[in-house]
Order: sequence, then C-alpha cells, then structure tokens
Amino acid sequence: MLTIKNIGIPLVLIIFIIELIIAIVKRAQAGLVKDMAANLLIGLTTLAVGLFMKGISFLVFSWVYTIAFLKPQVTPLLWVIGFFSCDLVIYFYHLLSHKTKFFWAAHITHHSSLHYNISVGFRVSCIHVFYRFLFWSPLCLLGIPPIMIIFFDSLTTLHNILIHTERIKKLGILDFIFNTPSNHRVHHASNPQYLDKNMGGILIIYDRIFGTYAPERETPVYGTTHNISTHNPVTILLHEYVSMFKQLSYIRGWKQKLKFIFSAPA
Repeated sequence: MLTIKNIGIPLVLIIFIIELIIAIVKRAQAGLVKDMAANLLIGLTTLAVGLFMKGISFLVFSWVYTIAFLKPQVTPLLWVIGFFSCDLVIYFYHLLSHKTKFFWAAHITHHSSLHYNISVGFRVSCIHVFYRFLFWSPLCLLGIPPIMIIFFDSLTTLHNILIHTERIKKLGILDFIFNTPSNHRVHHASNPQYLDKNMGGILIIYDRIFGTYAPERETPVYGTTHNISTHNPVTILLHEYVSMFKQLSYIRGWKQKLKFIFSAPA
C-alpha cells in the first residue's frame, strides 16, 4: 500500500544522495559535506524516535477523541477543516518554538546550519518529538479524527523537507499562498529583517494574517545570530540546552527559573 511514509522517505533520500554527489564532485565550499553528513545522522535518529512516538501520539489522540465535544461525520468538508486546523496549530507551535527558550533549545538544531539544502530538512531535533504532538491533541476534542491529524502531520513533514532548496526560485502566486522554498529561505536567514518570519507549515496565509510574513528580497544569510562551529551531531542537538542550564544555575528561586526558561531567547 502506498503511503506518504513509504513514498516520501525514499524520495527525500534519493534527492539527498544526488545533492551529496554533486557537492563532492564540485568540491563544494568547506564544511558542506560534513554538514550534510551530520544532518543525515540527526535525521535518522529523529526518524527512529518519530516512528516510536507515532504510535504513542496516536494512542493519546485516540483517547482524547473518545471524550470529544462533538464527532462530525468524516466528509470532504471535514478533511478541509482538518487541513486548515492542523496547519494553524503548526503555525502557533512553530512561533512558540522561536519565542521561548525551552522550545527554542530543541528548534535551534534546525536553524544552526550555515547551509540550505535538502539535508537541512533532516536536521530536526529528536527531543521535541517527545512532546510536540500534545499541541495537536485539542483538535481531537473538536472532532478531528486522530488518523486525519497523523496524515496531515506526515504530509507537512514531507513538504517541509522538500522546500529546503535554493534550486527553486520564486514561484509567483504560489509564494502568496504556500510555504515555498523562497518563503522558507527567509525563515532560515539571520538577516535582521528576516528573524522570526514565515512560520507556516504548508500554507503561508497565517503569517500574512498574523503579521509574521516577509518576502525574499535580500539574499538570505543562513544560520543563527550566534552560530556554532561544529559538525558534531551531539553538540548540534544539545548545545542550547547546555547553555540554558548553565545560565539557570545562577538564577535563584523556582519561579524565577521557570520565568527564565519560558522567556524569549536572547
């Protein structure tokens, strides 16, 4: 049976191999091949954790669905509502990941590469996989079936990997509606005018509605405002947690510690 998983995983791996071969043959800029290798290792770890947590999240969604306020019949209209609802949750979860130290500590892994290619789509922390699904569970209370949420999450994951490319330029009207490669390049840039912009999942319309949209005009400079110089996957995954807990050790009182953890990243 063809599913997003057994179509998507081979597809992105084939694209990754092609890009890696091109980088090696063209003797790409220093560090690119090492960066791509680190991204692949991080991605395989996250994939393994994700396969396990998919079952856990489905169990949680199913339990919440049993106490749903309403359970409308599954119709094409409900699928449309489910799509826009899931994408809205992605937008706010992504925004939260940029606005609080606790969630940024995991999300910074994805932004810490100085490059932008398909492998950066793999560079996602396995740590946030253990809790991110909880943000979608309220949709089950509103009658969105668990399988629908799982489907749209898988679809969004595949989409968000494939848009990590510089080979596709601006796409006209599609850039107005969807999170395209151009829109996502902005999101990965450390240029001041691009910071915390374009948070969308598949759609970009919520960024336009809530004022977090920025078009790609100036050439993006990839990375964060305080880049790390390493290709060690463990350091890439944990460096922000190490920094956060070091700072936390100097703060007195649990209330102040909590306030610090959920404050905006520096």
